[in-house]
Amino acid sequence: MAFDNAVSALGKVSQFHRDRIDSSQVVSAWLNCLPIKGDLIEAKVVHDMLCSMVERSDNEILGLNNQYLPKIIVIFAEVLCARKDLATEQTANRIISLLRQLQQTLPPAALASTWQSLQPQQQLALQSILSS
Repeated sequence: MAFDNAVSALGKVSQFHRDRIDSSQVVSAWLNCLPIKGDLIEAKVVHDMLCSMVERSDNEILGLNNQYLPKIIVIFAEVLCARKDLATEQTANRIISLLRQLQQTLPPAALASTWQSLQPQQQLALQSILSS
């Protein structure tokens, strides 16, 4: 639980104090700790925070040339596959909406390579979720 709380704090620093940090290093480290799974209450907060950061489409969270996008999609897939354990229904709906937006805005080649970073069961789950 202490680890999950530290990850949450790092996300908040990234979100609210990005002008005072080297955001490229902090965001990369933060994303590599996600999704959090031990403290389910904190997990819901953190995964919703990730949605907020992606919705802003700021370069800090997406990275240069969307370099963090594959990792973000893997996180979203894990959260959606876990469903109510790691996200509220509202957050799950935000994730689905964000994934649909990415489907529409990303070049097909970029999207295809991103999907390949997912496990086969995650690919199937996301395809099912996004097609409904």
